[in-house]
Amino acid sequence: MTSYIDFARLSKLVKSKRGDRGLREIAEEIGDISPSTLSRIEGERVDDVATSTLLRICDWLDVAPSEIIKDAGEGPAPEIDLPSFVDLELRAKKDLDPTMAKMLSEMFKAAYREAQNSSPGRKGS
Repeated sequence: MTSYIDFARLSKLVKSKRGDRGLREIAEEIGDISPSTLSRIEGERVDDVATSTLLRICDWLDVAPSEIIKDAGEGPAPEIDLPSFVDLELRAKKDLDPTMAKMLSEMFKAAYREAQNSSPGRKGS
């Protein structure tokens, strides 16, 4: 069974509960999340989110994660942007220096692009 995060629903729920309050205030209220992550979620400009972050948001929203995590049978699952997923997971690691997390993420993105470009049937092969 394949599952995916329904970012459209998550966005609507976050916007609704946040109301007119600022992103920084809400990020502090939720805890351990950045205002920029909330902004990306609200704008549906995120391909994935760390599990711990999703659970904190669900707790703040007072909704079960099952209301956000959908079975692919309920509709088409969005394509996962692997470099963005890796970036989010690295940044979520609290025991990893943020500068090191950023460097590792950039290295992964570069290697991923190179692998994509050198794959058979891809541009640049």
